[in-house]
Amino acid sequence: MLPTATPPPVRGLVIAEIVVLAGLNIEQLVRRLILDGPAPAGEILYFAAGLVLGALALLRRRFPARTATLTASGIVLSLACSAVGFLFEPAAAPSGDAEALALAVLVGAACHRLPRGHAAVLAVLGGLTMAAAPVLRFTDTFTTLSIAVVWALLWGCSVIVGLMLRDGEARREAALAAARDRERLALARELHDLVAHHITGVVVRTQAAGVILADGPEQELIKEIEQAGAEALGAVRRLVMMLRSPELASQVTAGGLVETIEAAVGDDEGVTVRLADGLAELAVAPETVSTVHRVVLESLNNVRRHAPDARSVTVLVEPVDGRRYLRVEVANDGLRPGRVRRSPGGYGLIGMAERIGALDGTLTAGADGERGWRVLAELPLPGGVSAAAAPEGGAAR
Repeated sequence: MLPTATPPPVRGLVIAEIVVLAGLNIEQLVRRLILDGPAPAGEILYFAAGLVLGALALLRRRFPARTATLTASGIVLSLACSAVGFLFEPAAAPSGDAEALALAVLVGAACHRLPRGHAAVLAVLGGLTMAAAPVLRFTDTFTTLSIAVVWALLWGCSVIVGLMLRDGEARREAALAAARDRERLALARELHDLVAHHITGVVVRTQAAGVILADGPEQELIKEIEQAGAEALGAVRRLVMMLRSPELASQVTAGGLVETIEAAVGDDEGVTVRLADGLAELAVAPETVSTVHRVVLESLNNVRRHAPDARSVTVLVEPVDGRRYLRVEVANDGLRPGRVRRSPGGYGLIGMAERIGALDGTLTAGADGERGWRVLAELPLPGGVSAAAAPEGGAAR
């Protein structure tokens, strides 16, 4: 199975961030606060803000789940420093490269990891904070405006990089999901085409032996072998169904046919449900129950999508042919006169056909009268058609 965990951060990038942020802070400490003599209050305040913001930027790798909190804290701290600079005008020369870089890194991380709404809010706030900080803190000169433009460009680059990383991660997850689906479907096909075929052969030969040795002492043992083979065949088919549609594996259980139908219909008062008497006591395999759920749910979704003007929608479920088959029929009276019928083709019917074919059932979908539409599925019931009579691979009409 393909890995799904997020890859660990590249060690070189972590080291580079530490070196750059530490270098900028050390350069400001030595050049502004030590070599130039006693540092004014504004210089100390902005240096401390850059130091704290650098720590927050590095902590986002250690605590990725708290990216939103770390980014918001950095924005609030930077805004507080800008407010102090605007209100009290502490003496300070234009600076703050370490603070701007750290804040840009935090904004980029927010665009990369957070949900869209949170990322957009923090990105906008971060951009306003970075663009306004030089103007609010320092004297309104050409140098100050130049610094503001550079910080704004740095913010834009961080947003672009964050969105690129976000898109790359989404593409990677989609590729992994597609690969898992292909692997799961290939395994389902192999189980259905190979394992189920061989188990069916065992059951057929056991049934033939039972006919030949009808009066022999081995009859009881042959029946046990036949029953075990039939149970194994049912287990394989259930596994195939779970591999084909894992999202439905835990939605239904054996004996829950009526409840499953009612759950698929929901609270739609425009749907008339007709269930045969004794349907709740009918022995139905779990894979058949899940298939009925899919047929009813997909058919009703198609009615809502393609025939919203239908006045009559009927769901009929009943055993037929001496309880050898379960018939599931979803019919509607279709469209208003003059309304163009949309093509019913789509992946929903294809998925239903594959699911029903895996159970050796049949599916019919097409026009019913002048304006109606009907989906009819017939699924074999346990004890109905023997494994010898069931066509391998099924059919979809």
